[in-house]
Amino acid sequence: MKIKIALTKGDGIGPEVVNEGIKILKVISDYTDLEVEFQEAPAGGNVWKETGESLPKKSIDIIKNSDVLLFGAIGLPNIPQGVAESAILRLRQELDLFVNLRPIKLYRSLKEQCPLKDEFVGEGIDFTIIRENTEGLYANVGGFLKDEVAVNSMVYTKNGCERILRYAYEFAKTHKHTKITSVDKANILKPSQMWRNIFKQIGDEYPNLEQENYYIDAFCQWIIRKPYAFETVVTGNLFGDIISDEAAFLVGSLGMASSGNIHPGKVSMYEPIHGSAPDIAGKEIANPIGTILSIKLMMEESIRKPKIGIKIEKAVELALDEGRTKDIDNYKLKTLSTSQMGDLIANKLKQELKS
Repeated sequence: MKIKIALTKGDGIGPEVVNEGIKILKVISDYTDLEVEFQEAPAGGNVWKETGESLPKKSIDIIKNSDVLLFGAIGLPNIPQGVAESAILRLRQELDLFVNLRPIKLYRSLKEQCPLKDEFVGEGIDFTIIRENTEGLYANVGGFLKDEVAVNSMVYTKNGCERILRYAYEFAKTHKHTKITSVDKANILKPSQMWRNIFKQIGDEYPNLEQENYYIDAFCQWIIRKPYAFETVVTGNLFGDIISDEAAFLVGSLGMASSGNIHPGKVSMYEPIHGSAPDIAGKEIANPIGTILSIKLMMEESIRKPKIGIKIEKAVELALDEGRTKDIDNYKLKTLSTSQMGDLIANKLKQELKS
């Protein structure tokens, strides 16, 4: 089976972490029936400085003609705000990537890195945030008026709510979850009120799933007080951005967090949720695990090879028992560079795929 993978390495630490992801994909290509073909699709701040565009047409065309996109990180401090990041929003819109899938899992060997007390961790943290990815405030409906007024409208459509909520219910059902949690601000916002109504309507078709609703401000508290209590969490674009970044710190580091920007059955994008971190670029201290776990999601959601995804995760867990990058260092194991961490996980994956 041949897979065409577009690569957008981006800015800052983006190229470093994507390079480690490529190692993992090459191992998969060498030890499974998947044949991987790469093509670079440059985007981001450096591309904008060279061409005046953060996402050139040539790159878009490469991505649209690929099976999946592996994306690093974009953004630079010395260019206008939002210029580089507009490439991500454009990709989400042009490819209609309405699902943003963000797993939050605390691995056993990183329990000491969690900032919470044991009583708040409970039996463990393992839930998935499903974020609507194309509407809300990030649809970018609005603008400036004479530099005195700035407006963005929170746009929810019935179709947009229905498709992401149905995806979430199906996700919970497929993963044998018992409960689904919706996060909104329905006590104030009209879009959230529509969202909550549709959440209940679709939920009537899934009687075996317990439904619960949280306001965004309350959920930000409960995600700290009882993160072990959640399984599938579904929410809108802005709220999903906030809670997934907050939750990422529960699992040891932002560098551990993965994501998928998905349109089921179509070209989808997989990326770590950390930023470009230009202050540490080139220092070989970035954590590549968020990228590698994004490839796990890629295998599960787009390539439909869940067994390979399981083996990638196992390789990560085994590697964490031997060494860590600086952000998750516990001073008991070897401190590894970005490339050393990638090499270690790649070697563990070889062993898993051979077994």
